[in-house]
Amino acid sequence: MTKNWLDPFLKASKFTSQEELAEAIGVSRATINRLANDHSQLKRDRAEALAKLLGTTPEALILNRPPQGVSWVSSFDPDTPDQSHEGESGGGYTREHWRPHMNGAVPEIDVKLGAGEGSIGDVINLPVSASQVSGHQVVAEWFIPDAYLRNEVRASPSHTLIMEVVGDSMFPTYSPGDRVLVDLSQDRLVSDTVYAISDGYSEPQIKRLQRVPFSEPTEVRIISDNPNLETFTVELSRVKIIGRICGHIARR
Repeated sequence: MTKNWLDPFLKASKFTSQEELAEAIGVSRATINRLANDHSQLKRDRAEALAKLLGTTPEALILNRPPQGVSWVSSFDPDTPDQSHEGESGGGYTREHWRPHMNGAVPEIDVKLGAGEGSIGDVINLPVSASQVSGHQVVAEWFIPDAYLRNEVRASPSHTLIMEVVGDSMFPTYSPGDRVLVDLSQDRLVSDTVYAISDGYSEPQIKRLQRVPFSEPTEVRIISDNPNLETFTVELSRVKIIGRICGHIARR
Protein backbone atom coordinates (compact mmCIF):
# COMPACT_ATOMS: atom_id res chain seq x y z
CA MET A 1 0.00 0.00 0.00
CA THR A 2 1.32 3.48 -0.91
CA LYS A 3 0.07 6.37 1.17
CA ASN A 4 -1.74 8.98 -0.90
CA TRP A 5 -1.21 6.97 -4.09
CA LEU A 6 -3.94 9.06 -5.77
CA ASP A 7 -2.02 12.34 -5.46
CA PRO A 8 0.20 12.00 -8.59
CA PHE A 9 -2.86 11.24 -10.73
CA LEU A 10 -4.68 14.21 -9.21
CA LYS A 11 -1.77 16.57 -9.91
CA ALA A 12 -1.79 15.60 -13.59
CA SER A 13 -5.54 16.21 -13.90
CA LYS A 14 -7.78 19.26 -14.13
CA PHE A 15 -8.73 18.93 -10.46
CA THR A 16 -7.00 21.02 -7.82
CA SER A 17 -8.13 19.11 -4.73
CA GLN A 18 -9.62 15.87 -3.48
CA GLU A 19 -12.76 17.83 -2.62
CA GLU A 20 -13.29 18.76 -6.28
CA LEU A 21 -12.72 15.16 -7.36
CA ALA A 22 -15.15 13.86 -4.74
CA GLU A 23 -17.84 16.28 -5.92
CA ALA A 24 -17.28 15.34 -9.58
CA ILE A 25 -17.58 11.60 -8.92
CA GLY A 26 -20.49 12.02 -6.50
CA VAL A 27 -18.99 10.73 -3.27
CA SER A 28 -18.00 12.29 0.03
CA ARG A 29 -14.62 13.85 0.72
CA ALA A 30 -14.08 11.19 3.39
CA THR A 31 -14.59 8.43 0.81
CA ILE A 32 -11.94 9.87 -1.50
CA ASN A 33 -9.60 10.38 1.45
CA ARG A 34 -9.95 6.73 2.53
CA LEU A 35 -9.39 5.59 -1.05
CA ALA A 36 -6.31 7.79 -1.43
CA ASN A 37 -4.79 6.26 1.68
CA ASP A 38 -5.68 2.64 0.90
CA HIS A 39 -5.22 1.49 -2.70
CA SER A 40 -6.75 -1.90 -1.82
CA GLN A 41 -10.18 -0.23 -1.65
CA LEU A 42 -10.07 0.60 -5.37
CA LYS A 43 -12.48 -1.62 -7.33
CA ARG A 44 -12.87 -1.89 -11.09
CA ASP A 45 -16.07 0.17 -11.35
CA ARG A 46 -14.60 2.97 -9.23
CA ALA A 47 -11.36 2.87 -11.24
CA GLU A 48 -13.31 3.27 -14.50
CA ALA A 49 -15.20 6.27 -13.13
CA LEU A 50 -12.04 7.89 -11.79
CA ALA A 51 -10.05 7.24 -14.97
CA LYS A 52 -12.52 9.27 -17.05
CA LEU A 53 -12.14 12.24 -14.71
CA LEU A 54 -8.39 12.00 -14.21
CA GLY A 55 -7.51 11.55 -17.88
CA THR A 56 -5.88 8.14 -17.43
CA THR A 57 -6.84 4.46 -17.78
CA PRO A 58 -8.47 2.13 -15.25
CA GLU A 59 -5.45 -0.17 -15.57
CA ALA A 60 -3.04 2.63 -14.62
CA LEU A 61 -5.10 3.29 -11.50
CA ILE A 62 -5.53 -0.36 -10.57
CA LEU A 63 -1.82 -1.09 -11.06
CA ASN A 64 -0.90 2.23 -9.42
CA ARG A 65 1.20 3.48 -12.30
CA PRO A 66 1.06 7.26 -12.01
CA PRO A 67 2.47 9.67 -14.62
CA GLN A 68 6.26 9.80 -14.59
CA GLY A 69 6.41 13.49 -13.79
CA VAL A 70 3.92 16.16 -14.74
CA SER A 71 3.79 16.78 -18.49
CA TRP A 72 2.61 20.33 -18.92
CA VAL A 73 3.70 23.89 -19.56
CA SER A 74 2.11 27.13 -18.46
CA SER A 75 -0.50 28.52 -20.79
CA PHE A 76 -0.38 31.45 -23.19
CA ASP A 77 -3.09 34.04 -22.64
CA PRO A 78 -3.10 36.77 -25.32
CA ASP A 79 -5.23 38.97 -23.05
CA THR A 80 -2.58 39.04 -20.31
CA PRO A 81 -0.56 42.29 -20.30
CA ASP A 82 3.06 42.00 -21.35
CA GLN A 83 5.44 41.12 -18.54
CA SER A 84 8.82 42.71 -18.03
CA HIS A 85 11.64 40.74 -19.62
CA GLU A 86 14.90 39.80 -17.99
CA GLY A 87 17.58 37.78 -19.73
CA GLU A 88 16.08 34.99 -21.82
CA SER A 89 12.67 34.88 -20.19
CA GLY A 90 9.82 35.25 -22.65
CA GLY A 91 6.18 36.13 -22.17
CA GLY A 92 3.26 33.74 -22.52
CA TYR A 93 4.27 30.11 -22.35
CA THR A 94 6.96 29.05 -19.93
CA ARG A 95 8.76 25.78 -19.27
CA GLU A 96 9.83 26.69 -15.76
CA HIS A 97 8.27 23.67 -14.03
CA TRP A 98 8.07 21.13 -16.88
CA ARG A 99 10.34 18.12 -16.66
CA PRO A 100 10.82 15.69 -19.60
CA HIS A 101 10.44 11.93 -19.39
CA MET A 102 13.56 11.69 -21.56
CA ASN A 103 16.54 13.93 -20.84
CA GLY A 104 17.03 16.47 -23.60
CA ALA A 105 13.48 16.19 -24.96
CA VAL A 106 11.57 19.18 -26.31
CA PRO A 107 7.82 19.23 -25.47
CA GLU A 108 5.04 19.40 -28.04
CA ILE A 109 2.04 21.05 -26.41
CA ASP A 110 -1.67 20.81 -27.10
CA VAL A 111 -1.75 24.08 -29.07
CA LYS A 112 -2.01 24.24 -32.85
CA LEU A 113 -0.67 27.23 -34.75
CA GLY A 114 -3.15 28.26 -37.38
CA ALA A 115 -1.99 28.78 -40.92
CA GLY A 116 -5.52 30.15 -41.06
CA GLU A 117 -7.12 29.42 -37.68
CA GLY A 118 -5.37 27.89 -34.70
CA SER A 119 -6.66 26.03 -31.69
CA ILE A 120 -5.85 25.66 -28.02
CA GLY A 121 -6.40 22.36 -26.26
CA ASP A 122 -7.68 21.75 -22.75
CA VAL A 123 -6.08 23.78 -20.00
CA ILE A 124 -5.38 21.98 -16.73
CA ASN A 125 -4.69 23.39 -13.26
CA LEU A 126 -1.68 22.05 -11.36
CA PRO A 127 -0.35 22.85 -7.90
CA VAL A 128 3.08 24.48 -7.84
CA SER A 129 4.37 25.18 -4.34
CA ALA A 130 1.51 26.98 -2.60
CA SER A 131 -0.19 28.24 -5.76
CA GLN A 132 -2.11 26.92 -8.75
CA VAL A 133 -0.80 27.25 -12.31
CA SER A 134 -2.79 26.76 -15.50
CA GLY A 135 -1.06 24.80 -18.20
CA HIS A 136 -1.39 23.00 -21.51
CA GLN A 137 -0.87 19.27 -21.71
CA VAL A 138 2.29 17.98 -23.34
CA VAL A 139 1.16 15.59 -26.08
CA ALA A 140 4.60 14.41 -27.25
CA GLU A 141 8.31 14.75 -26.63
CA TRP A 142 10.90 15.17 -29.39
CA PHE A 143 14.59 14.58 -28.83
CA ILE A 144 16.53 17.50 -30.31
CA PRO A 145 20.09 18.01 -28.99
CA ASP A 146 20.71 21.27 -27.13
CA ALA A 147 23.81 21.92 -29.24
CA TYR A 148 21.72 21.77 -32.42
CA LEU A 149 19.16 24.21 -31.01
CA ARG A 150 21.82 26.66 -29.87
CA ASN A 151 24.27 26.47 -32.75
CA GLU A 152 22.20 25.57 -35.81
CA VAL A 153 18.81 27.20 -35.30
CA ARG A 154 19.87 29.86 -32.78
CA ALA A 155 17.19 28.92 -30.26
CA SER A 156 17.17 28.71 -26.48
CA PRO A 157 16.84 25.01 -25.47
CA SER A 158 15.09 25.95 -22.22
CA HIS A 159 12.48 28.11 -23.97
CA THR A 160 11.71 26.07 -27.08
CA LEU A 161 8.39 24.28 -27.64
CA ILE A 162 6.98 22.31 -30.55
CA MET A 163 3.55 23.11 -32.00
CA GLU A 164 1.54 21.60 -34.84
CA VAL A 165 0.52 23.64 -37.91
CA VAL A 166 -3.09 23.57 -39.11
CA GLY A 167 -4.56 25.22 -42.20
CA ASP A 168 -2.91 26.14 -45.50
CA SER A 169 -2.31 29.90 -45.34
CA MET A 170 1.45 29.30 -45.06
CA PHE A 171 1.55 26.64 -47.80
CA PRO A 172 3.85 25.64 -49.49
CA THR A 173 6.40 26.60 -46.80
CA TYR A 174 4.40 24.95 -43.99
CA SER A 175 1.77 22.27 -44.58
CA PRO A 176 -1.02 21.05 -42.29
CA GLY A 177 0.39 18.49 -39.86
CA ASP A 178 3.90 19.93 -39.93
CA ARG A 179 5.52 20.77 -36.60
CA VAL A 180 7.50 23.90 -35.86
CA LEU A 181 9.97 24.79 -33.13
CA VAL A 182 8.97 27.98 -31.35
CA ASP A 183 11.54 29.84 -29.26
CA LEU A 184 9.47 31.71 -26.68
CA SER A 185 12.36 33.89 -25.56
CA GLN A 186 12.38 35.58 -28.99
CA ASP A 187 9.09 37.40 -28.54
CA ARG A 188 10.03 40.69 -30.17
CA LEU A 189 10.35 41.65 -33.83
CA VAL A 190 14.11 41.75 -34.39
CA SER A 191 14.26 40.47 -37.97
CA ASP A 192 11.78 39.92 -40.78
CA THR A 193 10.98 36.22 -40.47
CA VAL A 194 8.23 33.79 -39.34
CA TYR A 195 6.70 34.00 -35.87
CA ALA A 196 3.92 32.50 -33.79
CA ILE A 197 1.57 35.41 -33.11
CA SER A 198 -1.81 36.39 -31.73
CA ASP A 199 -3.93 39.50 -32.09
CA GLY A 200 -5.09 39.19 -28.49
CA TYR A 201 -8.51 37.85 -29.46
CA SER A 202 -8.19 34.89 -31.83
CA GLU A 203 -6.21 31.67 -31.50
CA PRO A 204 -2.44 31.71 -32.17
CA GLN A 205 -1.26 31.75 -35.77
CA ILE A 206 1.94 31.27 -37.72
CA LYS A 207 2.74 34.22 -40.00
CA ARG A 208 5.64 35.98 -41.68
CA LEU A 209 6.24 39.46 -40.27
CA GLN A 210 7.90 42.30 -42.14
CA ARG A 211 8.60 45.69 -40.60
CA VAL A 212 7.38 48.66 -42.66
CA PRO A 213 10.39 51.00 -43.13
CA PHE A 214 10.12 54.56 -41.74
CA SER A 215 6.66 53.95 -40.29
CA GLU A 216 5.75 55.90 -37.15
CA PRO A 217 4.33 54.39 -35.04
CA THR A 218 6.02 51.21 -36.22
CA GLU A 219 3.89 49.11 -38.54
CA VAL A 220 4.32 45.51 -39.64
CA ARG A 221 3.07 43.51 -42.61
CA ILE A 222 1.45 40.18 -41.68
CA ILE A 223 2.16 37.90 -44.62
CA SER A 224 0.74 34.50 -45.58
CA ASP A 225 3.06 32.48 -47.82
CA ASN A 226 0.00 31.22 -49.71
CA PRO A 227 -0.11 33.66 -52.67
CA ASN A 228 -3.92 33.51 -52.80
CA LEU A 229 -4.26 35.24 -49.43
CA GLU A 230 -4.09 38.92 -48.59
CA THR A 231 -1.30 40.69 -46.71
CA PHE A 232 -2.34 42.89 -43.79
CA THR A 233 -0.56 45.92 -42.35
CA VAL A 234 -1.10 46.83 -38.69
CA GLU A 235 0.69 48.68 -35.94
CA LEU A 236 3.32 46.47 -34.36
CA SER A 237 1.96 47.25 -30.89
CA ARG A 238 -1.23 45.34 -31.77
CA VAL A 239 0.63 42.11 -32.49
CA LYS A 240 1.44 39.72 -29.65
CA ILE A 241 4.55 37.78 -30.68
CA ILE A 242 4.55 34.43 -28.90
CA GLY A 243 7.93 33.37 -30.26
CA ARG A 244 10.10 32.99 -33.34
CA ILE A 245 9.72 29.94 -35.58
CA CYS A 246 13.25 28.57 -35.49
CA GLY A 247 12.80 25.06 -36.90
CA HIS A 248 10.54 22.92 -39.06
CA ILE A 249 9.66 19.22 -38.85
CA ALA A 250 7.88 17.95 -41.96
CA ARG A 251 7.17 14.82 -43.97
CA ARG A 252 8.71 14.92 -47.48
